[in-house]
Amino acid sequence: MKVTPARRQYLQIKSQYPDAILLYQVGDFYETFDEDARIAARELQIVLTARNYGEERVPLAGIPMHALENYVGKLIQRGYKVAICDQVGEVGHGVVDRAVTRILTAGTLSEPNLLPARQNNYLVAIASSRQQTGLAVVDVSTGEFSVTWFAPAELPAALEAELQRLAPSECLVAEGTSRDAYRFPSQTVTITPCPPHFFDVEAARARLCRHFGVQSLDAYGCAGAPQAIAAAGAIIAYLEKMNTALLSLLTGLHSYQTTSYMVLDAHTQRNLDILQGSRSGTTQGSLLGVLDRTLTPMGARYLRRMLTQPLLDLTLLNARLESVEELYESPALRSRIAACLQGLGDLERCAGRVRQGTATLREVQGLRNYLEVIPRLRELLQGCQSPLLQEIASELDDCPQVRDLIARALVSEGQTDDGAEHGRLIRAGFHPELDALIASIRDSRLWMARLEPQERERTGIKSLKVGYNKVFGYYIEVSKANRHLVPPDYERRQTLTNAERYITPELKEHEARILNAEERIEELERSIYADVLRQLGLSYGQIMTTASAVARIDALLSLAEVAAHYGYVRPVLEQGHVLDIVGGRHPVVERSLDGDVFIPNDTHLDGDEGERILLLTGPNMAGKSTYLRQVALITLLAQIGSFVPARSARIGLVDRIFTRVGAEDDIASGKSTFMLEMEETAAILHHATRHSLIVLDEIGRGTSTYDGLAIARAVVEHLHSVIGARTLFATHYHELAAMANELPHLRVYTMAISESEEGEIVFLHRVTPGCIGRSYGVHVARLAGMPPSIIRRAQEVLKALEVGQHAPGQVAGVALVTGALPISAAAKAEPSLSGANGHRSDSESEGQTGAVAERRTTAAASTQGQGLALTYAWQSEEGRRLASLLEQQEADDALLDQIDICAITPLDALNLLFLMQRQRHRQRKAL
Repeated sequence: MKVTPARRQYLQIKSQYPDAILLYQVGDFYETFDEDARIAARELQIVLTARNYGEERVPLAGIPMHALENYVGKLIQRGYKVAICDQVGEVGHGVVDRAVTRILTAGTLSEPNLLPARQNNYLVAIASSRQQTGLAVVDVSTGEFSVTWFAPAELPAALEAELQRLAPSECLVAEGTSRDAYRFPSQTVTITPCPPHFFDVEAARARLCRHFGVQSLDAYGCAGAPQAIAAAGAIIAYLEKMNTALLSLLTGLHSYQTTSYMVLDAHTQRNLDILQGSRSGTTQGSLLGVLDRTLTPMGARYLRRMLTQPLLDLTLLNARLESVEELYESPALRSRIAACLQGLGDLERCAGRVRQGTATLREVQGLRNYLEVIPRLRELLQGCQSPLLQEIASELDDCPQVRDLIARALVSEGQTDDGAEHGRLIRAGFHPELDALIASIRDSRLWMARLEPQERERTGIKSLKVGYNKVFGYYIEVSKANRHLVPPDYERRQTLTNAERYITPELKEHEARILNAEERIEELERSIYADVLRQLGLSYGQIMTTASAVARIDALLSLAEVAAHYGYVRPVLEQGHVLDIVGGRHPVVERSLDGDVFIPNDTHLDGDEGERILLLTGPNMAGKSTYLRQVALITLLAQIGSFVPARSARIGLVDRIFTRVGAEDDIASGKSTFMLEMEETAAILHHATRHSLIVLDEIGRGTSTYDGLAIARAVVEHLHSVIGARTLFATHYHELAAMANELPHLRVYTMAISESEEGEIVFLHRVTPGCIGRSYGVHVARLAGMPPSIIRRAQEVLKALEVGQHAPGQVAGVALVTGALPISAAAKAEPSLSGANGHRSDSESEGQTGAVAERRTTAAASTQGQGLALTYAWQSEEGRRLASLLEQQEADDALLDQIDICAITPLDALNLLFLMQRQRHRQRKAL
């Protein structure tokens, strides 16, 4: 098939980028062809048409140049890679030269309109070996470039936590790596396989040294981390392929260790709703949503980093707290600083656009306006007492050379001088050749303006007009009625219905002068503007230092504003293991109460000599989970240098916060709620230290009662006696309360309730010492809107269980036996509520005491006649001994006096009480 030259050029370029949507410039449009056109039409909702190229009819869809960013953003959001092919040659005869100038992917965007202003857009690369895993991180819009690495023992938890913190939009991996090899916080992250040579350690080392112009990477702190080097080198190689202009923004490489900050694993970040509310999927309902009162985009991004990288250095923390306190105590100072920050835009990304040479005139003038605010901000901070605020002031550079160059070289937005009149970029007086060309145009246009009255007077044609159009240029128009008055030096150019258009040699000469000058001006201005951007880019490092300082003061001001507005206090931080909070409040929940009062609670833990484990019991919906999260969030806030929602707080530094709260299945991985619970708990027990804070909610609820209780007890004992970490442990196993008699550093608390004579309960949401032996589940079911018939039946069942009611002929067993209760008519009519042979279904019995009791009943029936000591799987010798005594004597006070409470387990005690109750019941019937 015969192919046209234009079609051949397209196919040749497209063959080099088969995995990208190729946007191909044709005049004022970007066109897509073939399958790209079908994809673009479907994803962008634009018209799909077709055009003949020789003998071939080709599908076609196009977008206007001015709307490029909007459409590109939509394609990238849908996971596509986009290659921009621009016209790079002169438009004339033949096919215009074209070349791909940049490739846009989710992680390589630097256009502000395509990026979320208040969070970073990270591209990451992961390189792995048996000895080490390296992670490199870059935000090309701000120039942030960092690496870290992990030992095998830290995986996968540490890598997963860092990916959760970063929330990258794109990840580079070696070809052949499965998407499931790493766990990302979002399924929308783009996984980009790269050639193996991208990750070759020595090639990556050479690539990095070449980029930074150094002989070794010793100064960057990663010379001894080969996989970190491989990951960073892969990013450089990828950017070289995608858009080389972005490399100019990477002026340094920062190495860090995640253990230098408080460790927040992925589960904790999600469970505490630090950056994102679990219900909203946005910052609403999150800790960030409460704290973020920042006034600049870079301040918002810095606050996010503060929240996910709490400090462990007491000196740095006290410096932050001191600065927040000074701002907190001076509303006037906060107001003046806020006025300055409101005049600042995104210095980081604006500077990056300048450095790349892609900034618009508006962006450059914006940069100048931002820098003009800096002297006033610096003056305010220099007057502060806090060393940190004074340090920030010293880093604020208003870059006078940048401001001066912009003022001298570029036209101001809205300017009405000759530059603005002609749509110019360069200010008059900056470039002599440009000034001469503009003067030439001005002279020729003045001559044009005088031409019309002169020619009317010379020819006597009163209706004569001088005009211009894009096709014929300048002309003199005469009506046909006055053709006889046209002088001989007029040369006919165009004939209209009622008029003729002419030119003269002088008119043609001035027209050529104007057109040539305008073409030269356009070319010269582009060159001058690019050179101005290049000169401004030389101050990129200074501008970025200033931007970083602005981000820090913005974040600190936000913390001070929140503290003043919501009544937070400065915490006292120390190196010990104390956790003493008076009147603590949940920072997020209290903001969602819509006028209701949040009930504050105290927390007193001491990992050294006092209470190490707070065991929290109480009814469902009483506020246990809120209290647990509250303590963790207050600790987190203290270690970012924030004031905290409490009357007072004294906190020993925490190296890690672990949380195991909530319940969710991982269906995609084939893992049940209980399996996930056990995996998370195991990770905590492996990685927690004495300096950690551990928050556990309802461990063991996903399995049978005995198994769950056994696991919960074993976990508590390990935390108490082996790890020794400060721990808050909420449980529905009230039997665990007896551990307070065995474990000296464990104390039992409960969520207080108020119960009326009619049985109505009110949750007081107050943590008090002691234990409540009921869960009040039926009351919660009523509050949840369960049908009244279900509530009534549940109350019948509960009452029967509590008083030990049994069906006639019941076999031996504990009180909570499925067959021991009369079945309601409704239940009999609905066999689907029970499993085969009258047993409960797995889903119904899982985690319920009845399931265990059912198994024990079966076991008891099969061992009748063997004696009570053998009928039950007694957990303690004391239980077995008392069962033997019960066979020999009546269940009286004398037997009760022989019970050694410290030697019997709660479950054995429960079984023994049942047997004694049954024996007395039979004795009463015999009488």
